[in-house]
Amino acid sequence: MLKGFILITILFFTFSNAQIMKEGTFVKETKELIKLKNELDEFYKIKEEEYKKNKNELLSLDKGIQSKLDKIELTKKENQKILDEITLKISNKAMTMYGKMKLKIVKNILEEKIAAGQINEVFDIITRLKTKRVMNLLKKFDTKTSTELMDKLKNYKQNEGK
Repeated sequence: MLKGFILITILFFTFSNAQIMKEGTFVKETKELIKLKNELDEFYKIKEEEYKKNKNELLSLDKGIQSKLDKIELTKKENQKILDEITLKISNKAMTMYGKMKLKIVKNILEEKIAAGQINEVFDIITRLKTKRVMNLLKKFDTKTSTELMDKLKNYKQNEGK
């Protein structure tokens, strides 16, 4: 588009001055313009090829990066699965231990966790224990702690149904 505009502009000025120029000068300038046009065409052709080559290289790099990202994501998911399995095993062992300990010891452990601000962890433990064990444990806590845990259990049960 730009090449054509340049050529037309040059030709316009050439023809507007054609009355003054001799015929030989006109032919010479026309040949120079054609040569210039051919040089510009060649230049743009080379630049277009360079652009296509660079674009293909970038696309290839992008595919390589995406492939590596996919591989990393897969590894991350596999590692998370292993971590979840380990966490579940540890949690199950802890629940077994809490289920077999004397209530007084469990109460003391949970009270320490509550005092350390870990009431959500205590709640998580309570939701995994058997109902009868939880009821006996709640009887041993002070009224404030038992009420707070009961409220959390109530909200948990209501949200679980949704």
